Amino acid sequence: MKFTYITGDTPLDGYTIKRGLGRGGFGEVYFAVSDVGKEVALKKVDFMDADRGDNLVLNIRHPHLVQLFDIKHDDQQSESWIIMEYMSGKSLRDVLTQQPDGLTSNEASAWFFAIASGVHRLHLNGFVHRDLKPGNIFQSEGDVKVGDYGLSKLISHSQRNNHTRAIGTCRYMAPEIGKGNYGNQIDIYALGIMLFELLTGDIPFDGESDAEILTKHLTEAPDLTKVPLEYQTAIRKALEKDADKRYQNVVDMMLDVPEPNYELVPGFNRASLPKEYYAGIRSTTPTSVTPDQALPVQPVPTQPVPAQPVKNRQIPTLDIVPVIEPTPVPRQGTPTKKPEYIPPNTRHRKPPTWIDVAKGELAKKDKSQRLSELTSSMIRAVVGTGAATTLLFAVFLQTLSNKTLSSVESTQWFIWLMSVMLLSSWAVLILGKFWESSDTEDGPKRVVMFAVGAGLGALHLAIGNFLQLDFHDLHSGVSYWPWVMEHWKFAAGESPALAHYAVFTGLLFAICRWWNHATPVRTSQYDLMGAFMFALVAWFLPVAPQPLMPGVTALTLIVIQFSAPNFTSQQRKEFEAIATGWWQNG
Repeated sequence: MKFTYITGDTPLDGYTIKRGLGRGGFGEVYFAVSDVGKEVALKKVDFMDADRGDNLVLNIRHPHLVQLFDIKHDDQQSESWIIMEYMSGKSLRDVLTQQPDGLTSNEASAWFFAIASGVHRLHLNGFVHRDLKPGNIFQSEGDVKVGDYGLSKLISHSQRNNHTRAIGTCRYMAPEIGKGNYGNQIDIYALGIMLFELLTGDIPFDGESDAEILTKHLTEAPDLTKVPLEYQTAIRKALEKDADKRYQNVVDMMLDVPEPNYELVPGFNRASLPKEYYAGIRSTTPTSVTPDQALPVQPVPTQPVPAQPVKNRQIPTLDIVPVIEPTPVPRQGTPTKKPEYIPPNTRHRKPPTWIDVAKGELAKKDKSQRLSELTSSMIRAVVGTGAATTLLFAVFLQTLSNKTLSSVESTQWFIWLMSVMLLSSWAVLILGKFWESSDTEDGPKRVVMFAVGAGLGALHLAIGNFLQLDFHDLHSGVSYWPWVMEHWKFAAGESPALAHYAVFTGLLFAICRWWNHATPVRTSQYDLMGAFMFALVAWFLPVAPQPLMPGVTALTLIVIQFSAPNFTSQQRKEFEAIATGWWQNG
């Protein structure tokens, strides 16, 4: 593809061309760098002289809209340059080309909700995109953004032809565009086409020429047999020939599309949805057809209908789009109306919190970054465990124990305590890293923690037996919970039952939410009250030796908190601002 400018050219003062990116319907697009090093995309178009009100599109900010920075003109006033955010990832067109059979339902919904949210913001600000298509949708670093918005109005305005030129790509053009109508419904129509394509890999109306495609947009109903049932209602209504029968705003359509499960869509950030969507607010704008006037949907004939002579018939082109009025269907008795399919509300709709935003950031990490963070945490755990073991050894074994320990026994107990705390903290850190961006319920996590705890208990006891430790000697004769002693009927020099020890250690890990203290989204670095509660649980459970195990449990939790990364207060404030922005600004 040959571009007007090459690497190193400076057609616009302050910006240097690095390479050409592509050629769209309105001009060439370049990747450029400003004099201060800012990476931008430059779109070159014919000279524009838009009204001041049209330039208000530059003030729109939204997570799912490519940011437009400015519009500048060259010295000769022959070219205009639109300076915009540079998106380094692929376009939706690239993605669909690589997956010709369509995307999974979750992937399709993830793309749709992000696109629809950006289009909704445009409509709220009084702008219609008018050229929605996969080539104008981009993904970069997990964020999906709509590009080229507002350009059709600005550029067509400069041509001084009052919409006589059809703006848009014919495969995504609503039927009323031929009459020069540019309401919000043409974007909703394009959303319906794209949702169809996301799910099937194909478009509902195609042909060998633009004229054939435009005629199908005007006359044919979409074939939805390949579309999953839960999406058919949204697409059918979005592709109504009569704009008044379509959705009256984008949120109405979003409410009829199943939400994605983002855990099954790696590489996608959670979409920033409008506040009307969370509230389930539908438009109250009346349509031209009331419910009692609605007619049943007629089946599409399989045989071609003979063409009727039409006076002054013209061949459809991009400049001349015929508008064919629908043929009235006679009412035959009282029609039996089939109940409309209502897609299930698979996920709760509530405003996102800073934790949701933070988990979205955590989901962006690749495997190498996660492994690096985990390795760093495990190294910190070694340091923390050494300090915690020294503290526990000095406070309890040397001052509170009823037995004087020899140097050999002291070394044995020191090794055992450090092994118990280190292995336990490592296990929690590994699981915490695996779960840090997950929304899995507590139930499955507790089952996993019980299994891990049981395995750790068996290992702890095996290490104690190898070191020839006598757990009974460290049982306090004046226990706060005397019944604990009754559960341990073993003589000095003998070992506790393996199954008994493993089960109660497993319960210790299952009852307490250890994983909440290994995640970066916890509210503070250290939680001393949590350590106290964990120690209390350990005191209730007959895990030998008592009362040493409550101290071991509390200090293990402190080691985990010391080792696991944590978002700073400034980062939490930034996440809260993003979450508030999603809810308040849509």
